[in-house]
Amino acid sequence: MLCNSKILVYGAGAIGGYLGGTLLAAGLDVTLLGRERVGEAFSAHGLTLTDYEGRSATLAGEKVPFITSSADYDGSPDVVLLTVKCTGLEEAARDLASLVGPQTVVACCQNGIGTKELVARYLPAQTIAAMVPFNVAWLEEARLHRGTEGKLLFQGNEAVKPLVEAWRLMGVPAGTRSDFTPISWGKLLLNLNNAINALAGVPLLEELHNRDYRRILSACMRELLAALKKADIKPAKLTKAPPFLVPWILLLPNWLFRVIAQQMLAIDPLARSSMWDDLQKRRPTEIEFLNQAVVELAFQQGLTAPVNERIVGLIREAESSGEGSPGMSSSDMVSRLL
Repeated sequence: MLCNSKILVYGAGAIGGYLGGTLLAAGLDVTLLGRERVGEAFSAHGLTLTDYEGRSATLAGEKVPFITSSADYDGSPDVVLLTVKCTGLEEAARDLASLVGPQTVVACCQNGIGTKELVARYLPAQTIAAMVPFNVAWLEEARLHRGTEGKLLFQGNEAVKPLVEAWRLMGVPAGTRSDFTPISWGKLLLNLNNAINALAGVPLLEELHNRDYRRILSACMRELLAALKKADIKPAKLTKAPPFLVPWILLLPNWLFRVIAQQMLAIDPLARSSMWDDLQKRRPTEIEFLNQAVVELAFQQGLTAPVNERIVGLIREAESSGEGSPGMSSSDMVSRLL
């Protein structure tokens, strides 16, 4: 593949490692920047990329360019995949400011609302939005496993087209879109499950097979859809079902939901939400950019979002306790939230 772009993945954990690793496997010029322990794992074990469809590729440790500081990067990148969590965006943007130039394209790959605008305040680069719809789990010996389906999307820019082509060749669906506002809100609709999964402390598939957890997710989604309707924003369709139908599908009896859900979205039994991982590692979560964004939009539109607001409170309690996921049962969660 002909691509002379220098690509920097800033924040190479599970998502960043997977995105950058697949580009490396496709032969692109990629450098990963991340925590020292991540680099040590890649150096010791190489980087193995697997997915729910059975694909597998392994890069030897010496084939994975890895740095722990932007000061170690040679020159200026053409494209930056910014894959740090929302909570680390400001620090990352300040760090990148001296590294990128006006021709650099920075793709903001975070969950939530307002991340691109936050980054653009600090960088002279071209800042674009991106959406990573799938879950990636860090498994044994530096194996990064894509556990759910979904199409990578980037705000239209010529610089990312070679990357999109490379991902497609590696079996990762990818594309570009011009209007990203519907994409961002459509993704948020699906991301409202992150906090529920983090509080439950069980794999995504197990959680979604429990109707009580789904009832809570349905309520969260209906609050967001009501606020979006009032704001005249139409969220993008990111699953096989249109957004307005998804909350009602969640309320179906288990046997019927399982039949329909299999057609909507493939989920690996290993998959969990990134917010669960944050709680387990005693890190701040992205709740401000997810459920709190629903609360704020509802307020702006003269509405309320009480279920989302209570979920924000529970996540903040879990963060403060420093004990990881509280492992709330579905019945306990229903009694606290509905």
